[in-house]
Amino acid sequence: MWLYNESKLWWFVSIVAATLFFVWFSQRFFMSDILYYNTYGEQLSLETIDGIIGQAKKFSWLGYITAPLLILLRICYTTVCLYIASLFNEERPGMGSWFNIALKADVAFVFAGLFGIVYHLIVPSNNLLELSSNPFSILYFLNIEGIPPYLLYPIGLINIFELFYWFLLIILVRYQYKYSYSNSFKFVAQSYGSGLLLIILGLILIFI
Repeated sequence: MWLYNESKLWWFVSIVAATLFFVWFSQRFFMSDILYYNTYGEQLSLETIDGIIGQAKKFSWLGYITAPLLILLRICYTTVCLYIASLFNEERPGMGSWFNIALKADVAFVFAGLFGIVYHLIVPSNNLLELSSNPFSILYFLNIEGIPPYLLYPIGLINIFELFYWFLLIILVRYQYKYSYSNSFKFVAQSYGSGLLLIILGLILIFI
């Protein structure tokens, strides 16, 4: 499979480069002062909003640092989840094999960024909430004011690109270890799914 056999370094650099482009594009063409005024106009004074805008522009460079770090953290977390689950199987491949699978599957989130850019070009945002929302998630179609904060993340996971991520993990596991589709799905659910559940439970404990 070409996806599995692609160079890990080239793949990681491509994912980071695409993500940094999305960060630059969003800051350059989507972020504007009017979004801040529309978001906070009824809650804060103009002077306070101007201060928020100034701070956002001053620290906009942080996005270019945090984006690659978050990508690497996400890939490493999935790698650890896959590796730990593999310890309970007869086959015990090295960490590098699982890192390769997690890295290659991460392209799903590049597509999420790309389609998000396209969507907001077609449907301009009126405030920061609309800009930060995921139009491909079920959460986008719900009234979030009536949803407890600790449920926002798990509900937001019900989206096209998270499903695509699962699909890529499954076919990569199947290719590398010759599992059936059902066993590949079971393995991904036990590994990555369990890791995802731990994050959800952690966030629930924080917000409750």
